[in-house]
Amino acid sequence: MSRSSTLLTAIGVAGALSAQWDLPVRVALNGDSAEDRRVTGLSAPLDGSDGLAAGLERTHALTWISATGTDSLVAAWPSIALPLAGDLPRITLVPDTSNNGPVALTLPGTGPVAVLKYGVEPLDSADLQPGIPIDLVYDGAAWQVISPLPRPCPPGMFPASRDVCIERQPTTSANFYAAANGCANRQRRMCTFCEWIAACTMPNGILLNTIADYEWVDHAANSGNDAKSIGLNNDTFLPDCLSGGTRVPLTVLSYRCCSDR
Repeated sequence: MSRSSTLLTAIGVAGALSAQWDLPVRVALNGDSAEDRRVTGLSAPLDGSDGLAAGLERTHALTWISATGTDSLVAAWPSIALPLAGDLPRITLVPDTSNNGPVALTLPGTGPVAVLKYGVEPLDSADLQPGIPIDLVYDGAAWQVISPLPRPCPPGMFPASRDVCIERQPTTSANFYAAANGCANRQRRMCTFCEWIAACTMPNGILLNTIADYEWVDHAANSGNDAKSIGLNNDTFLPDCLSGGTRVPLTVLSYRCCSDR
């Protein structure tokens, strides 16, 4: 029997007895078949400092965490509580809804911990999407996002969704054609009917609180002559995310532009 075979045999016996190896030398698994070049039978780790089998690592079985909540997320450790000290723990978080703004994550024993991006920035609305996994690493003070995120919105705009930015303030006094040209001149476009409503109905009220008049949206309202306006209740003339009507395109109204993230 070769020295390598003897070493592996001894290791196998020691492993069966103690369930832990502490070797001062390199171990080479050089059997003829794949079955002879792997270690099997390892149990799941019971403590944050225990070793982790490759299969569990590949499937994220011990780091895959489903969270509930919007901006204050709550989740449970999947199997064992990772120590938030020493080596940087990494988790894969799966939210159940889109966030509206800055996010904090509470896990058993941690209390609320901020979730940041780019080192110091809080999350924007819609950075988290329901069912979409996102990888986080704990840096000692906060959970840092290491997954790709949508580009931030330009100054003067905010996220209407994961894919769209919308202007915070409307531009006043333009007919429909001038509004379309005004957005194009700013390297943007008029918001669609659905984009405008999605932004207006967000719980943070960023758009709803800035409505002062009807606003143009990029919609012909199934009409060969009119365009769609939205923003005021037709009876009370108060801001309303779901009310509006149609106007002749030469009517002068407010408008705001959108852009893709």
